Amino acid sequence: MRRWLAAIALAVMVPALGGCGSSNPLGGGTVSGDLKSVVVGSADFPESKIIAEIYAQALETNGFTVVRQFGIGSRETYIPALRDHSIDLIPEYTGTLLQYFDPDSTVTAPEKVDLELYRALPGDLAMLTPSPANDSDTVTVTEATAKKWNLTSIADLAPRSAEVKFGAPSEFIKRAQGLPGLKAKYGLDIAPDNFVAISDGGGPATVRALLDGTVTAANIFSTSPAIPQNKLVVLTDPKDNFLPGNVVPLVNSQKMSEELKTVLDAVSAKLTTAGLTELNGSVSGNSGVDPDEAARNWLQDNGFDKPMGSR
Repeated sequence: MRRWLAAIALAVMVPALGGCGSSNPLGGGTVSGDLKSVVVGSADFPESKIIAEIYAQALETNGFTVVRQFGIGSRETYIPALRDHSIDLIPEYTGTLLQYFDPDSTVTAPEKVDLELYRALPGDLAMLTPSPANDSDTVTVTEATAKKWNLTSIADLAPRSAEVKFGAPSEFIKRAQGLPGLKAKYGLDIAPDNFVAISDGGGPATVRALLDGTVTAANIFSTSPAIPQNKLVVLTDPKDNFLPGNVVPLVNSQKMSEELKTVLDAVSAKLTTAGLTELNGSVSGNSGVDPDEAARNWLQDNGFDKPMGSR
């Protein structure tokens, strides 16, 4: 499927003329006819900035002129910026991007999400090949709990439902892929009194609650460096309750070229969930490095510090 998506991405290299009035605070831009000149954007959180910097440096190494426009904000801001040529390229996530363009979509299996996303994208935007790196929701427990109850998947936790205190943002109670989905797909039935609302999106407060026993299981994103740092165990989701969050380059169609696709597809193929988790860890805390240094180190370690033809 993803090879098929890679092939059809080339079909959108012709200019797309979709009009896109927006409230873009970047003010809009004029598309440059030079396909080797690219404005790379990012959302306003560290992981997005790291990936965008990886894209930018990989393209520069291969002869592209790159302008960086990082920390733009939320999807509601940067998608209009991409469509009006304020930026040309941004790292995205398959599942949440599909929800943005098709809120009524119910597919959750990765291959189906890829296909539905391709179909849902407007003609002036193009996706490249999704990366194996997956930043998605998880059900996570401590190593001690996993060993005590012999847990590997969410299904294994279901028989312990009455004993599980679950930590997550309050909206997880009603989200289709939150508690309702876990109950429908796995029989994991969390009573209202056993739900602990923690509003930091799987961040430090959620991790502390898991480690100190306030909660038994928690919703933590799969690329959180807290998972390896604290030897936490991510329970597998074989029934695809959670939407995949595979990292994917999203490009303004007028800037698509075979050379850009070749470079970014090669980068995406090397980017893994474990690798992205490590990158996130490298920029966090007082001793963390800047995203540009983290990106440079990753590119060197993976052989992207030289032009593609000389590798």
